[in-house]
Amino acid sequence: MTKRAKVQIDAHRHSIDGVTISPDGVACFSASRDKVVKMWDLDVGTDKTPEPVAEYLGDFPFSSIDHHYHKSNFVTASDIVSVWDVNRTQPLQKFSWGDETVTCCRYNKVETDLVACCMADRGVFLYDTRTQSAHSKIVLEMRSTSVCWNPMDPNVFVTGCDDRNCYLFDIRLPGRPRNVFQGHIKSVASVDFAPTGYKFAAGSQDCTVRMWDINQNTKSESQEMYHTKRMSRVLAVKWSPDNSYIYSGSEDCNLRIWKADASKPVRPFRGPEKHNFDYMRKLKDKYSNFTEVKRITKQRNTPKHLKKQSQRMKKAGKRDLVKEMTRKRSENVAPLTKRKTYEYVD
Repeated sequence: MTKRAKVQIDAHRHSIDGVTISPDGVACFSASRDKVVKMWDLDVGTDKTPEPVAEYLGDFPFSSIDHHYHKSNFVTASDIVSVWDVNRTQPLQKFSWGDETVTCCRYNKVETDLVACCMADRGVFLYDTRTQSAHSKIVLEMRSTSVCWNPMDPNVFVTGCDDRNCYLFDIRLPGRPRNVFQGHIKSVASVDFAPTGYKFAAGSQDCTVRMWDINQNTKSESQEMYHTKRMSRVLAVKWSPDNSYIYSGSEDCNLRIWKADASKPVRPFRGPEKHNFDYMRKLKDKYSNFTEVKRITKQRNTPKHLKKQSQRMKKAGKRDLVKEMTRKRSENVAPLTKRKTYEYVD
């Protein structure tokens, strides 16, 4: 893999906020703030300047795009959600729920007629393109920035929010999240599931990429945390189809490739190395409840400023909890016996 771009294209007159590739790997679609979606041929050679195969003009600036997994359709997000056919210049369907801007849209990878979208009004809504109607809407406390479907379970999706948390939802029980994943100290910008469906990665404005298991019980402990000394805010995260690497794009104009399994070597195993590696993994799982094994497994070389900020946030959360408990106790006391108390939490 070379570190130089194979082809550089002067594609749009404004910033490009969404890129997707067709499932057959032949075409690439780019959505821009200039209200234009362009389709590009990926088989073009490097000796000539690429030209767009087709252009699709919208009514509003585009913020996201995703391609259907079986049909020749793609969906775009702007002030409205539009479903397009690659052979037509006008959208097949249009959806809108209120007047807020849609920031992200994703097709379901199993039930391919479902589309999940994030809105600027703190909502995550689902559309069914088969019935051409809205399915449901979930309203969070803060704005949702990104969403991703589980590739193995069509009922589950994860969303990242500005409240520094990631929420796992089941569309069969949309009233409350199935799990909440904490750990980031700033808003989450992008999330993506692993091809196996058991893990997902999230990139945040705190300059880190974290990985969680969807079945874990501890909310604030991520399985892995990726960071470098000079990495800026992470804006995009993508998991490789072979489940070996995680790609992250940050504000410092760099694309980084991380190992999804940090302890596994990049090169292929030779001779008995595969057996030895599996044996050591089984030993670690067998003695995972031992104190020393826990200490080694949970060790993270967290940057100093992130660690201090996390400690300050935990202290602030404890103070808010004490205030809430004190307020509830004071409301149950008779007015004449009320006394003003002060408590301090370390």
